[in-house]
Amino acid sequence: MRPAIKLARHGYPVGQDLVNYMASAIGSGPNFLVNDPSFALDFAPNGTLLKVNQTITRRRYADTLEAISIGGADAFYNGAIARATIKALQAANGTMTLGDLSNYTIALRKPSQITYRDFKITSCSAPSGGEVALAVMKTIEGYPQIGQAASVNISTHYLDEAMRFAYGEVCTVFVCINVY
Repeated sequence: MRPAIKLARHGYPVGQDLVNYMASAIGSGPNFLVNDPSFALDFAPNGTLLKVNQTITRRRYADTLEAISIGGADAFYNGAIARATIKALQAANGTMTLGDLSNYTIALRKPSQITYRDFKITSCSAPSGGEVALAVMKTIEGYPQIGQAASVNISTHYLDEAMRFAYGEVCTVFVCINVY
């Protein structure tokens, strides 16, 4: 985790995509990225939103990753991170407890795989979104013009329909498996 810790602690240049995302997240509502101290620490450390080529850091994230790299899973499920997480959740009217975290067990599931245009792609299986992404890819695989500049409108339509179909397909299968 050392590279991720270093990147989060020392930062990286803000790109136009992040600037666009921040503007989109705020929309026409209040500027929570500046007004909420927990967001402002990362996105507006000097009282204004970061701009292109300024450096964004994620020092709290670096601290979290570092604690987990040193203390392992216990640092997350039973230590200071767990206590801070539960405190924040309960302050926002959440019901999770320290016992919920300390008693959590992982569910190992077989990953899903597809072949997409001669590439083998592996993703997490349900209930993650990986199955949805794989289903979308399999659907659009049959449309070779997807992504070409001359067919941007129809490509967008195909992608939209593939996403709708994939969510319906995966969600129906997942509900049926878990109900019966």
